[in-house]
Amino acid sequence: MATATKHKYRCMQCEMTEDRCQCERYCCLCQAQMEIRLCQDGLYYCEPCRDACDYKVSD
Repeated sequence: MATATKHKYRCMQCEMTEDRCQCERYCCLCQAQMEIRLCQDGLYYCEPCRDACDYKVSD
């Protein structure tokens, strides 16, 4: 039986998880500040950029 594992990605700058990160948050591609989430590469992206680039957010 397969179990789901939770991924907690870490910020590239401060190495904290998204809930503990105090860095300024904006999309690293378009500089948007709405609907920003930390992705697997340690950078923040807005929802349209995440969808376009197929980036995954932390669980």
